[in-house]
Amino acid sequence: MPTVDYRTATAEDASAIGALHVTSWHETYAGLLPQEMLDGLSVESRTAMWTTVLHATASLNGTRVYVAERADEIVGFGACGGQRDDGMRERGFIGEIGAIYILRSQQGAGVGRSLMGLMARDLVARPMPSASLWVLRENERARRFYEGLGGTVIAEKEVTEGDTILREVAYGWLDLSHLV
Repeated sequence: MPTVDYRTATAEDASAIGALHVTSWHETYAGLLPQEMLDGLSVESRTAMWTTVLHATASLNGTRVYVAERADEIVGFGACGGQRDDGMRERGFIGEIGAIYILRSQQGAGVGRSLMGLMARDLVARPMPSASLWVLRENERARRFYEGLGGTVIAEKEVTEGDTILREVAYGWLDLSHLV
């Protein structure tokens, strides 16, 4: 099996990241989210979103995106930056993992752990020595992954998307140095 290479994403990666984002949602959230929500996802809209993010990464606290590539195909990505949630920042979680998605076929092979390490290193260097992230409460696989990396549940919330109420939990790391 070819090795996985990691690098900072560029604007040219937006369409591949957008496609992976949609595929990953379908793989991860089937049965956890309403099918009509998943059916409403669009590669085009995700590509547009990631194009905007990748063009706006110049600021010190801005979002940085990393990709994992195997045989010249992006198989995972993660995004990190300054904390967007005032409540989390007040609790000492200065950084944020805004996204981490790995194709199901690549899960369990260390791709997610490596991406988390890259993002932790990035945040610590800025310096943002702590971080949090939000995950769907019912996403047990992801929750076990974060707990295996030393994350602890620090908050819960409900988010309304159309007619659907999503229950999310936040994981936090007050010291990211052990992930680096």
